[in-house]
This record gives sequence, structure tokens and C-alpha cells, in this order.
Amino acid sequence: RFCGDKVPEPLVSTDSRLWVEFRSSSSTLGKGFFAVYEATCGGDITKDAGQIQSPNYPDDYRPSKECVWRITVSDGFHVGLTFQAFEIERHDSCAYDYLEIRDGPTEESALIGHFCGYDKPDDVKSSSSRLWMKFVSDGSINKAGFAANFFKEVDECSWPDHGGCEQRCVNTLGSYSCACDPGYELAADKKTCEVACGGFITKLNGTITSPGWPKEYPTNKNCVWQVVAPTQYRISLQFEVFELEGNDVCKYDFVEVRSGLSPDAKLHGKFCGSETPEVITSQNNNIRVEFKSDNTISKRGFRAHFFSDKDECVKDNGGCQHECVNTFGSYLCRCRNGYRLHENGHDCKEAGCAHKISSAEGTLASPNWPDKYPSRRECTWNISSTAGHRVKL
Repeated sequence: RFCGDKVPEPLVSTDSRLWVEFRSSSSTLGKGFFAVYEATCGGDITKDAGQIQSPNYPDDYRPSKECVWRITVSDGFHVGLTFQAFEIERHDSCAYDYLEIRDGPTEESALIGHFCGYDKPDDVKSSSSRLWMKFVSDGSINKAGFAANFFKEVDECSWPDHGGCEQRCVNTLGSYSCACDPGYELAADKKTCEVACGGFITKLNGTITSPGWPKEYPTNKNCVWQVVAPTQYRISLQFEVFELEGNDVCKYDFVEVRSGLSPDAKLHGKFCGSETPEVITSQNNNIRVEFKSDNTISKRGFRAHFFSDKDECVKDNGGCQHECVNTFGSYLCRCRNGYRLHENGHDCKEAGCAHKISSAEGTLASPNWPDKYPSRRECTWNISSTAGHRVKL
């Protein structure tokens, strides 16, 4: 706003429009003013926010133009620059039309980038309160050009309270966000951190603990661990410590274990209270462990170890002629009734069919049960019980 008899300095708009208003009172009259305007580009801009556009934007820019902008914001701040539109003649090395941005007030300042084509450049942040920009077009192909907003950028993470972040502060253009150290995750307020839980695990062996272990787990937690082993492996889960709120119903806090990764996979069990679950072995090469706590009572939680073991019985029955039994770290072959294991540990051969039994209880079966018995066999079972007892078959 100007008045008096001092001639204002030349003015340059920040985009393609300029608004001028003149007002006079009803008393004092003056000679007035006379001004000359012209369409130009570039210039020195000293303000905390505005917009920069290529000449004639949003229409195509003119050929053979060179525009230089020198942007200065308030001391102690950085210049932030974001692009709303960008369409400049494309070339692999931007040899024809281009936008050049430098980190400082002059053409000798550090180069931030040399841009052309149709992809908007990433957001720009200067290291000081000044930014230098130059737009150049050659004498041939013209495009729509660009439009960009600039503003003063503050690093909230440099404040004494680190933006209110409990652990880590990450500055972004025009804003900031909080982050957490490994093993923690952002709480609902997006500033404080709490112990993380759950995840996708591909290690063969490891340990899973409730959040906050060995302290009491927090309320309102829902953690899912998905453990995946290589094909032909099985995963065993063994709880070392187990202490959750609840009883047999398990409707408050609980641990749920399933064979598979989906929430509707085969359920092995839903556990709560203080009784340690038995060892659980998956039916395939993955297992899902889910922990949930409600909004009231918290306990110590749990600590569990998982082990991956190759199931040799999956492929070709482990080479066993009859039955293959997987064991942790190995496997063994078994034969049906009426057969015994060959010395090679895999094949089965016919056994004698005369049996002497002295155990108090047991089972009898025809040879090769439950498959068909062989021909030309005669078998006897001689069962002897304790004196004074009879045998019930």
C-alpha cells in the first residue's frame, strides 16, 4: 500500500496476475500516479510464501525464454518448494527446455537438480533461507510448463522438545512425524512409543514374547506372529513361561495358535490362565500365533520358543516301505502287524506269527492290519496273565 510522493520500488507478482486498486478521499487532491507494466518472468522474491509459474502458465510457455527467481524467506527458516504441475519438453539430459534449482542465492550455489519431462520433481528443501531457480526454453517445442508453491520451512525436530516425539523425530516438508526405535511402535497419539509385537518371521528358530516382556503386557493389544519355514518343514512351538488373565473360557486375554497364516486356519488351541500349553507342532510349514489383551487386567505374559524341523516323511514316505514317523531332527520307519523292520531300517519283511504275550493289557491284530492279511499264514498268540487273574479279549 503506497501513498505520499515517494516513488515505490518496482514490483513483481508471484504469478501471472496482479491486482491494483486506487482510492482517493473527498478532500485533498493530488497529481496521482503513472505506472508502466510488462509481462516478465523471474525476479527477486522476498516473502514467506507464494507461487512460481513458468511464463504464460497454464498455457504453453513461449520459446527462447530465460527466467531466474531468487527466493528469500525469513532468517532461521528454510525454503520449501512443492510442485503442483510439471510439463517441460522431454530430453534424456534436459538439453532443450529445463528448470534448474540451486541451494542458495546464486548460480554458483550447490545444484539441487536439473529437471524436464512430465514427472513432477520431488519436494525441495534448501539448507538456508535462500533458493535459486532458472527456467530456460529453446526456440522450438513448447509445453504447459510448471507451477510450484514455496514457503518458509521450519525443522520442528530441532525444537527442544523434538516436536513432542518420545523417541525419534522425522522432519518432512511442511510438517514432521514421530518414529520409534527398533522393537517399538507408535502409540495411538502418534508421539509416544510402545513395545512392538507381532511380525512375519522366516527364521528356522527363535523366540516369541508378549509385548513388554518380562514386565506385564499392556492393555488393548492385538499381536499376530506369522512364522514361515521352508517347504517340507514343520514348526514346533514350546512355551517356557505362560501367565495370562482368564480361565478356561479365555474371553479376556488369550493366545491362539493355528496351522497356517490366515485367522481361519486349523486351530490348535486357545490358551489363557497360568497353565503352560503342551508343545504344538504345525501341520505344514507355517504357523500363526495371535495374542490379544482386553482393557483391564494385565499379567506377566508369555515366552515361547519355536523350532523348525524338516519332515522327511513328506517326500516319498521317507523311503519307508510301510509307515514313516517324523521325529525332531530325524525320522524312523515302522512296519505293520506281522512284519518286522529290515536291517536297512526302511524295508519290512514277514515276521514269525507265534506270539508270547505277558503284558497286563494290549492289542492283537491279524498280519498286515489294517490292510489285507497275506495267504498261507498260521498265527498263534499265547497270553499269560498274573496268577489269580483271567484274560478278557
